[in-house]
Amino acid sequence: DGKEVAWDDAHFRGKVVIVSITGTWCPSCHEETPFLQNLYARLHKAGLEVVALAFEYTGDAERDRKQVRIFADRHGVTYPMLLAGSTEDAPEKLPQLENFGAYPTAIFIGRDGRVRRVHTGFEGKATGGRSVKLKAEIEALVRDLLAESGK
Repeated sequence: DGKEVAWDDAHFRGKVVIVSITGTWCPSCHEETPFLQNLYARLHKAGLEVVALAFEYTGDAERDRKQVRIFADRHGVTYPMLLAGSTEDAPEKLPQLENFGAYPTAIFIGRDGRVRRVHTGFEGKATGGRSVKLKAEIEALVRDLLAESGK
């Protein structure tokens, strides 16, 4: 919607944050997003925030914004989905992520603002038990982070 969001917004302070690096063109991102939305819906009141940084291919901001809106609507996303730029911009905009190139990538940040884990890729339902295991591991991590005081 054209509004800027900053890491130091009060909205994120003292919260557990999952930053999802995503793209509307990415099949695995279409698998990860409903899972993150479900997690957000269940754990938001406990202090979980999710924010998606969408990197798109075209570089045409208006077209890309439209694609991100369609993607968010399709998956019922209620957390912020931000158009972060084009896929070519990602390494420059995320210099802390060495050798970045996998979509989706999830960054798990504790209440203290420190990165606790980075997970690349997402195992969707076609992977069967691996998907179930990954989802359980992510939820356990998030619950552990939520239980921390953040000091």
